[in-house]
Amino acid sequence: MKPASLFIYYGKFSLLGLAVGLFSALFGVGGGIIMVPVLVVLAGFTQHMAQGVSLAAMVPTALVGGLGYWRGGNVNLWIAAAVCVGSIPAAHVGQRIAQDLPQGTLRAMFALFMVAVAARIMPTASLRSMSLLLGMALIAIGVRLMLSR
Repeated sequence: MKPASLFIYYGKFSLLGLAVGLFSALFGVGGGIIMVPVLVVLAGFTQHMAQGVSLAAMVPTALVGGLGYWRGGNVNLWIAAAVCVGSIPAAHVGQRIAQDLPQGTLRAMFALFMVAVAARIMPTASLRSMSLLLGMALIAIGVRLMLSR
């Protein structure tokens, strides 16, 4: 690839990084919620590759965001350390399981996880909020069906 083409190619991922960094720090979410779907759907990555890139890219992003929250007095380092005690070995096990799963199975599991998270964090289960979630799910299914043709 020519230097100009490389600049454009990697520049797109830098723009994705801007969005991921902003939303990760703004909402305290892992960048995978944004990055994995974009890498799979728009960039054509496999689910495995998207998850690997997302995890690797989130290390510096999480450190910078966490440091900012710590400076603001909103991090309990003891709790963060306790979470790490469990999450580090679990991440090792999780990546091994994920890498052994077929692409389709892993992608379906990721999609179901995203829907479950969305349903869980919705404000009180009012008819309006549940209707909104159902509408978004139907739109997503429709887009998926259109893209699969």
